[in-house]
Amino acid sequence: MLSQIKAYLRFLFRSTNQHGVHSPFVYNLVTRCFYNSEKRKAYTVIQSKFKKADQKPSIKYSTAKLLNRLLSYFDIKTVLVLADSSDFRLISEIMSIENSVLIDNNTSSNHSYDMIYLDINHFRYMSNIESLLPKMHNDSVIVLNSIHKSKTNVVLWNRVKEHPKITVTIDTFYLGFVFIRNEQVKEHFTIRM
Repeated sequence: MLSQIKAYLRFLFRSTNQHGVHSPFVYNLVTRCFYNSEKRKAYTVIQSKFKKADQKPSIKYSTAKLLNRLLSYFDIKTVLVLADSSDFRLISEIMSIENSVLIDNNTSSNHSYDMIYLDINHFRYMSNIESLLPKMHNDSVIVLNSIHKSKTNVVLWNRVKEHPKITVTIDTFYLGFVFIRNEQVKEHFTIRM
């Protein structure tokens, strides 16, 4: 627990808000999606799903709201969710609220996805991020959860950031966002939520 607090304090020291972002793509994502405080009908449904959950969800309510907002912001139509079965069910339900989206959990398919949600604990058993890149297109996003939860997760997150094909990464402490935008120079952002 103490290491988690130290990690968060280091994160706060390094992080910035929208004013420290010089990439128009990331600035728009932060101001129009991450910091969007508009009330949505979906939030009431998400809250009821959290209350009805059999066990404590692995994601926070604020994270669930952000995941739901991301789909409409990027106009996401296809999602690959790589998580255990209970998380898959909850995350799929959250993403489907007010969004018309096809959700899959099969890595062996040859589909290209607009978004890949990856439980970083699941990622430990995959050979590397390379196996997911063919499933992405230029406007796809990979969302990794719990990137600072353990030292192992931080090592995995740093390995993802250093991959040569990945151009933009955003660290929000609880979530990591990964993009392979060909038109953008490689850059890492640490954003306070």
